[in-house]
Amino acid sequence: MPPGTTVWLLVRKRFFDVCGILDIDLTDPALIKPVETIPVNKYFLAALAIVLLWTTLCFPAESEVQSFLQKHCLKCHGAEKPKGEVQLDTLAEPTAAGAVGETWARILEVIESGEMPPKKQPRPGATEISNVLQLITQAMAQSAGVRPLALRRLNRVEYENTIHDLLGIDTPLAELLPDDGSVQGFDNVADGLGISSILMERYLEAADTAFESVIRRIRPLPPETRRAVMMDGKENIDSVKQKKGGTIEAEGSFVKFTPGWPPARIDPVHPIEDGVYRCRLAVWPHDPSDRTLAVAIYVGPLFGPGKRQLMGIFDVTGTPQKPRIIEFTTRMKEAHTMHIEPRVYPEHVTWRDKHEPRPGIGIEWAETHGPLDQAFPSEPQRRLFGEPESLSMAEGLPIYMRHRRGMKLHNVESTQPRDDIARILGDFIPRAFRRPVEESLIQQYVALAHARLDAGRTFEQAVRAGVTAVLCSPQFLLLNRDTTVDDYTLASRLSYFLWSTMPDAELLTLASENKLRDPKVQHAQVERMLQDPRSGQFVTNFIGQWLDQRDIDFTTPDKKLYPEFDELLQAAMLEETRGFFDHILKNDLSVLNFVDSDFTVLNERLANHYGIPGVKGHENFQIVKLPEDSIRGGVLAQASVLKVTANGTSTSPVLRGVWVLNNLLGEPVPPPPAGVPAVEPDIRGATTIREQLNKHRAIESCAHCHVRIDPPGFALESFDPIGGERSWYRSMGDGQSIRNVSYRVGPNVETSGITSDARSFDGFREFRQILMSDPDRVAHALARKLLIYGTGRPVTVVDRDVVYSVVEATRSSNFGLRSLIHAVVASELFSRP
Repeated sequence: MPPGTTVWLLVRKRFFDVCGILDIDLTDPALIKPVETIPVNKYFLAALAIVLLWTTLCFPAESEVQSFLQKHCLKCHGAEKPKGEVQLDTLAEPTAAGAVGETWARILEVIESGEMPPKKQPRPGATEISNVLQLITQAMAQSAGVRPLALRRLNRVEYENTIHDLLGIDTPLAELLPDDGSVQGFDNVADGLGISSILMERYLEAADTAFESVIRRIRPLPPETRRAVMMDGKENIDSVKQKKGGTIEAEGSFVKFTPGWPPARIDPVHPIEDGVYRCRLAVWPHDPSDRTLAVAIYVGPLFGPGKRQLMGIFDVTGTPQKPRIIEFTTRMKEAHTMHIEPRVYPEHVTWRDKHEPRPGIGIEWAETHGPLDQAFPSEPQRRLFGEPESLSMAEGLPIYMRHRRGMKLHNVESTQPRDDIARILGDFIPRAFRRPVEESLIQQYVALAHARLDAGRTFEQAVRAGVTAVLCSPQFLLLNRDTTVDDYTLASRLSYFLWSTMPDAELLTLASENKLRDPKVQHAQVERMLQDPRSGQFVTNFIGQWLDQRDIDFTTPDKKLYPEFDELLQAAMLEETRGFFDHILKNDLSVLNFVDSDFTVLNERLANHYGIPGVKGHENFQIVKLPEDSIRGGVLAQASVLKVTANGTSTSPVLRGVWVLNNLLGEPVPPPPAGVPAVEPDIRGATTIREQLNKHRAIESCAHCHVRIDPPGFALESFDPIGGERSWYRSMGDGQSIRNVSYRVGPNVETSGITSDARSFDGFREFRQILMSDPDRVAHALARKLLIYGTGRPVTVVDRDVVYSVVEATRSSNFGLRSLIHAVVASELFSRP
């Protein structure tokens, strides 16, 4: 073949591609010449090189992507034999929009996950896959054009936190607002945070409630102690005398045995006025045997309906002579008191001999002291109104108080109302808007308040109108309003990412100095913020949604099937996952620990549930190194995750499999086809779940997804609905009976399977090792989740390069969680308008 022929053939291929696009008729005889007749010289080769470069730059994706599809996909998804609903030979070029964009996004997912080409077909090489994924992504990104602004409103958690920090109050506000929508698993994403007229009405109500909480209407009583000695006035007894309701008198104390509701209610210590109180309680363990007893303490109304707030679960230690003194400080309302609930495990599970001593909680005395918040005016009022001589607290309308005669409510008055309104709003608005504000905008709110004053409203009512208008304004409710991202926008993005609240003074000072774009300053601020207690909001809100911890109360385990479940166990479940995430975050440990780890975070109750010895105490959780033979390690073996992926009665490989793909691996599963019934496990033990799913997979439209769903689902069948390890199902029908429990031994659990890329496993441990063999898959999934949560915007296939850059930035730290957060903040997406 003459010199230059190879180059010419390549150029002619590119030329044909171009001609096809330009609709040039290639059948014209004038265009057809034998290769050998074309003269070749250095000028000709240079011209060919230019043409080759031009066509390669302009039309790279179409030809190489088409070639890949032709080679690996069209056999099954072409015109002659299209499988499913995807026909690739007629599919338009890659785009991010509409149904075509959704199809290309799905193509990216199945190629990247290895789901396609099918396991029995020849597999493309890693380089070939990487190239075609890059080309498709670039083409889709170019078609997407300018991305929409990351404009969004505060969700209700952020709204409450922001107003609390802005005004210095602690009044619950989130419950006044409707639930927020969730997009890609999180409730702080722009597409799920719409605004309606109903929502604005709720914002007005919440803002008014917040303003009212700022002002203390009545001068508080001097602090006093209200104490109740449980057996005061009665002779101490050494013997145990059983009474109705599972209580006795012993060692001069009131002893309660019965766990659960109703609790022991300490009426005499209730406050007679709202305020902040220090509560103390003396307790000791009665006949604890070899276990650590615990007590849950609630604060709430004496009688009737009303929410009782859990103060904590405390270990009960000490002796009747030297009881443990439990102390905490909380806000209490008039006629609220302490409610004491023993958490005596496993008294309610194990059938004890009637002559065997019963463990109980001895309560010697209880007291409240307060109100501790004596400031009048209140500190929040001083923060909002200031303390000039022109302001005073004046008596207003009378109020009936049973214990205080002749009381009147106080209102804020001013001798210079117009000046004070301008001063108050001038100071408040820049703090509320989280940036400097032009004077003309401030004057609009001042004018609104002055108009109320001119209409005959009081000074306080005029200020209320101005403040509530600010708290319902777009500048307060919305984030990322500007088309450019300045340092003040970055300050808010950082604070709402890591604290779920407004920026503090240090962030705003750095923003005013234009220093937040400096990588060193940015890194230092992220470190500072993660060390601040407010970062607990990030931990709570992120894992609450990523791992569905918020849904822990949605199901209640069947008491006949799972009598060992109680609230003490559920509280321990949540704390394990939170403590586990927090430990990984603080120490920048690899995110692969979320798949498998040699440690977890336990207390005595959860350790007993897991069968791990040597852990004592319910109150304080500790990092525990797992035994070599333990199945625990990683979030998939944690009881909180296993409970939220079950329905309380049974488990489903489908539900759990979908959860693993969506939440842990970031590979969402499309909804099931219409008209296909769900698979419901048979708790009577008559039919195994595998038999049911085999029938289900016989439906062609179901088989494709279940190849991905079922393997992780069956691996997790190693665990029951409350996270206990099992080798057989509990049954309420057929099966061998067990002494002292109502359930029976059902069929054996089946935990083997074959993954979508043809790797077999036998049990959860082997499946977990398969996940660990692909660390990039796990790192990319969590990076995507953090980008969604951190930026408050959907992350799509066109952001694939950003996700890759975040992961690559953390490879040297073995994908440390803290390093991932730094990489998210440093990413192009975080600073994009």
